[in-house]
Amino acid sequence: MKHSNVKKLFVKQYIIIFLAVIFPLEPSSAQTGISIASGYGVARSIPLRIGVQQEFCKQWRMDSNWPIGGYWEASFYDVSAHNKNVKPMSHQHLNAGALAAVARLEHKEGTQLGWPYVELGIGLSLVSHKEFGGRKLGTHFQFEDRFGMGVRFGENREYDISYKAIHFSNAYIGSYNHGINLHILVLGYWF
Repeated sequence: MKHSNVKKLFVKQYIIIFLAVIFPLEPSSAQTGISIASGYGVARSIPLRIGVQQEFCKQWRMDSNWPIGGYWEASFYDVSAHNKNVKPMSHQHLNAGALAAVARLEHKEGTQLGWPYVELGIGLSLVSHKEFGGRKLGTHFQFEDRFGMGVRFGENREYDISYKAIHFSNAYIGSYNHGINLHILVLGYWF
């Protein structure tokens, strides 16, 4: 696939994911969020990430102190590797777009610090290169798995700060599957 065709595919994917998250098919009182993030990862990489979230319309275990909710998230990554010990032909820059479903266990009543939570998610993503920072990813298609923990705070729980561990992998559907691990600090706002 030509580089210009890959870029066009990414732009189309970003627009579709963004619109699907911002304008859900059914009206609801669910909140919409935005986030920015950065951190570190494999190949001494520095990811920059933006995300748009839409809460699920339904929650489960509402009679518990830790009900289960969640959200859809469209995220866009710009990752730069700073590993000087890789082959000269290795890509040192990667773009990715992902759509993930995230389940969140959040304290119902909150604490003095806010409303703590833990979350797990899985999504689908497309990456711009099959190789990055000396790691062979195998395919442009990747799964995005994540674990996170954080706290929402503010009068209306509008602010969000969290840590997320994110893993990209093709689950061995390609010839190679070295994967990418990222650790990020996320700042978010819900409205």
